Amino acid sequence: MEYTMRMPDVGTVDPTVLVLKWLVEIGQVVRRGDPLLEVETDKSIMTVESPASGVLETIFAPAGGEAASGQEIARFQVDEKAPLGPLPVPARPQPKAAQQAPPATPEPAPSPAQGASFFARNRAARADHAEPQPEAEYTREFLLGLYERMTLIREFEEGVKFLFLEGSMPGTIHQCQGQEATAVGVCAALAADDVITSTFRGHGHALAKGLSVEELLDELYGASTGCCRGKGGSMHVGDMAKGMVPGIAIVGGGIPLAAGMALAIKLRKGRQVVVCFFGDGAVAEGAFHEGVNLAAIWDLPVVFVCENNLYGASTRVDQVMRNPTIADRAQAYGFRGETVDGNDVLAVFEAARNAVRECRAGQGPVLLELLTYRRTGHSRRDACHYQPSDEREAWMARDPIERLGRRLLEDGRVSAADLEAVTARHQARFQAAVETARRQPLPTAADLTTDVLA
Repeated sequence: MEYTMRMPDVGTVDPTVLVLKWLVEIGQVVRRGDPLLEVETDKSIMTVESPASGVLETIFAPAGGEAASGQEIARFQVDEKAPLGPLPVPARPQPKAAQQAPPATPEPAPSPAQGASFFARNRAARADHAEPQPEAEYTREFLLGLYERMTLIREFEEGVKFLFLEGSMPGTIHQCQGQEATAVGVCAALAADDVITSTFRGHGHALAKGLSVEELLDELYGASTGCCRGKGGSMHVGDMAKGMVPGIAIVGGGIPLAAGMALAIKLRKGRQVVVCFFGDGAVAEGAFHEGVNLAAIWDLPVVFVCENNLYGASTRVDQVMRNPTIADRAQAYGFRGETVDGNDVLAVFEAARNAVRECRAGQGPVLLELLTYRRTGHSRRDACHYQPSDEREAWMARDPIERLGRRLLEDGRVSAADLEAVTARHQARFQAAVETARRQPLPTAADLTTDVLA
């Protein structure tokens, strides 16, 4: 089957780029995500990745020439049964010196912003709380379910990235590749009627809370069949019927809202818990301090989940915080805070389960700081030049999906073929959903006055 690649929309002002060089030759086999060509935009030189797996058959935009956004630049021959090709399960990396395997559950490497003693302090602070269970105590179905959900998010985000870059979707995107364990680990600890608030980076939260690939893609294409009837787009996905408030694009905007919902639950003597996702940049907003203080003084059942990916847009956390340990903020308001390896889905699950139990018992709120790292830029045109290469490499080696996959393989719960089948299945579902979403009806003029409250 042939696949035609179009030039992604990577410029900030000028949609035309200069093709500097192709990194692969005609006839060469490439995988989706492999570096394909280098281009010069109106702002920088950047690498364009391959959107498909297959053989590069034709190049329509040779080096030295210009290419406009949306222009056809290459053609691939791809496998019709798996148009994007299942990714192989990566082998466990070996240290170069001793060639011995790392511990099964290694501690996260401290970042320069945190210092060598950071995780030692955190281990002492959480000594009274349950540590993650050994993998043997979890069922195969539960572990494989976590792997399934994280892979679903990764494949959705990777597919959407290329659709946006080639200009076939409206709006913009803020993606969460690399942060899948935070959404999945937390939502796995919730009941169906518990509620979450999200951010403009909410695709992973939505899929983890139970929204479908189909209703999300319909929403991203602006269709009336989308989860928000085509009125929200990428930055405002959600479904109250499934316990997710549509994403709030104002930084920190969901924090006081979560406290308010938790207050309503407490006044009604309900058993629900509210989980509020936000990024490290939101901690500098007044809404954070107002929201957590309100939750603290009234012992509200809300878990504040900070997905600390070290960067607020392009600003590193240690440049704006004298104490970069965000979990420490909880102590100032008189409740418990905990820092967790956000790339270990089981550590996240255990921490979230403990926090949810405390909230249901009237002992909330709780602040969870989940240390993680996004593999993509802040938004779709961000090339991440501010992330040091050694930092990126260290975090890429701690990919949450690969880590859980290795654990499953090592204790014999699944085979490599099982994991490959998971990836292929989600890729096929995504492609089918794209074809359907492109044909769905758009909202009409009459829809302007629906779902509006005055």
